[in-house]
Amino acid sequence: MSKNFFTKFILIFTVAVTTILFFSACTYFLSVPDTKKETATINILTYKNIPLSTLDGFHSKYPDYNVNIERYSELNYLSFLDTKLKQESSIDIVELPAEEYSRYISQDILQPITSMSLFARINSSALDYLKKLSENNQYYGIPYQSNYLGVWYNVSLFDKYNLNPPDNRENFLKACEVFTKNNIHPLSVGLAEDTTANHLMTLLTADTFRSVSSPIGYSNNFSDIENTDCSASFQTCYDMLKNDYLSSACLSMTQAQAFQAFLNSSYAMALSPENSISMITDSALAQIDINVCGFYTSSPRQESLVIGTPVDSILCICKKSKNIPICKLFFDYYTQYDTVFQYINDTRTMTTIQNYSINPEISKSWEHIKKQRCYIPAEHFYLSPFQCDADTYSLPRKLFYNLITPTDFIHILQGEHNE
Repeated sequence: MSKNFFTKFILIFTVAVTTILFFSACTYFLSVPDTKKETATINILTYKNIPLSTLDGFHSKYPDYNVNIERYSELNYLSFLDTKLKQESSIDIVELPAEEYSRYISQDILQPITSMSLFARINSSALDYLKKLSENNQYYGIPYQSNYLGVWYNVSLFDKYNLNPPDNRENFLKACEVFTKNNIHPLSVGLAEDTTANHLMTLLTADTFRSVSSPIGYSNNFSDIENTDCSASFQTCYDMLKNDYLSSACLSMTQAQAFQAFLNSSYAMALSPENSISMITDSALAQIDINVCGFYTSSPRQESLVIGTPVDSILCICKKSKNIPICKLFFDYYTQYDTVFQYINDTRTMTTIQNYSINPEISKSWEHIKKQRCYIPAEHFYLSPFQCDADTYSLPRKLFYNLITPTDFIHILQGEHNE
């Protein structure tokens, strides 16, 4: 009997140990996925850079979330974006040009984000502009960058020749004339890039086309393009090279190279947007006394308007995204105070949601520019990469190169408009 008892004991003990080991193994294997949890990824499509410091900072704070950036050419960006949106459902955040914002809202592609507290951190003029674009009180994205065209100028040279800052067409062209007569290169502008040529054409034709404006629907308005004032504006663009206001070197320089040439004191002025401030170093400031001014255009019924807009592009969340809560978390992080300062330290680039401080006078000038009334590029005759093909977008550059005449320029535009 004792033998049977011993046998039963061994059997029960073996079953108990096996049961314990079984449940222990189950518990162990069930806990393994927690240590190997897949990292969620936010997919973002852009045509501009998002600073690596912002992406790295977000991942450091939220290690379970990665950010994947796909950046495309600005000229063909919307074509890539539309194709991606049709073919894939993995896109979470997209950058949109401001003029296309309302179209994507009307197509019900974007996720409303009005409930987010982050909007308290964003410049109110930028938010007002978004409401104007969408024509409702909801927000479908956050302002990513502004677009104010600044004319940078060598203060010492302007003082020497008793010239006013080049803040409007009259002062700008007067400075070009005086410097040329004194064998000083007036203007550095990177005409190897179509975008820069479009910016320069915008400055030189802005006053004329205030009267040829179109509503916010943002389609090129070529009506009355043959009138005398319009033709004269295009002639001014054509004559920039012939009058030696543009050196031949400008035709082969990029925007970055042109701005660097200005910093090297080779030119009296440079046309460049705000983000060129990232190229200004202490050594550059020691070499050249520079400032920047907005370029103003007059309106018959309003005070002077500075060329630019408080929102040039917008980061938006796709309604079909499976990561909407994470995307909102990313936006919240992106607009936080400490994140903004890290952005400045790394890139010293200005956007609508932050301030910078490099040189007090330059900072003050940009703040002055941004506080003025600005006109909406959609209401101005403006060749945008988002509404024309590459050939049309390159026309201003050809005009400055003197490869086509003002008459050719007008006829080509009219022909494309009538197709």
